[in-house]
Amino acid sequence: MMFKADPAMMRRSGDMPADPKELLVPLSSDRGLCGGINSGIFRYLRAYLATKDHSKVKIFCLGDKGAAAFKRPFPDMLAMGISDIMSPYNYPMCMSVGEHIVKNSQDVDRIRLYYNEFRSAIAYEIREVELMPKHRFTDIAKSGNLYFKMAIPDKNLAVPALYELYISSNLWVAFLNNSAAEQSSRMTAMENASKNAGEIVQALKLKYNYARQARITTELCEIISGASAME
Repeated sequence: MMFKADPAMMRRSGDMPADPKELLVPLSSDRGLCGGINSGIFRYLRAYLATKDHSKVKIFCLGDKGAAAFKRPFPDMLAMGISDIMSPYNYPMCMSVGEHIVKNSQDVDRIRLYYNEFRSAIAYEIREVELMPKHRFTDIAKSGNLYFKMAIPDKNLAVPALYELYISSNLWVAFLNNSAAEQSSRMTAMENASKNAGEIVQALKLKYNYARQARITTELCEIISGASAME
């Protein structure tokens, strides 16, 4: 989390409530056929929400598959969802999504972002990033004037801009990692599907050849038996 390297600023942030209000932001894809990318995040969050007070949690889904998965079991927590996000992703798109997250996080104590972190072409893992809502970020940034001797830039202008950069940069990292993991998982899933389809075709060819050979053998036996009976 930002500011963790500065203990003085973290002390001024105040204590987190015992049962904080949260905004969960799971990142999923708009299309299927990509292995366990989407189902893994859904299972991870379902286990996390099993012990949570639903009245203090909101879900902001990014991607159609995530919204469809959370709509049935958690309709009371699903605050908003964004789907049909155009690919390839770009930074202005992350800034636009970040504005929606900021609007939906005004009354929460923390934001949790979930995405698949790319490890290799065959490996990825679910990553959880805790982000600050705007009011906590602003409170911590106010203590930054202890380290600045100049009045420029004005903190009233700099802090909102820094918060937008803080949210959009984390979203940018999440989208890039999730997209890479999605493509590698889809490639693996399609490779396995093609391999399975080839095995099914081969098995069907063998069955067809067995049936054709059996039919030919039966017809030959009938012809030979008929010829023997006429002699």
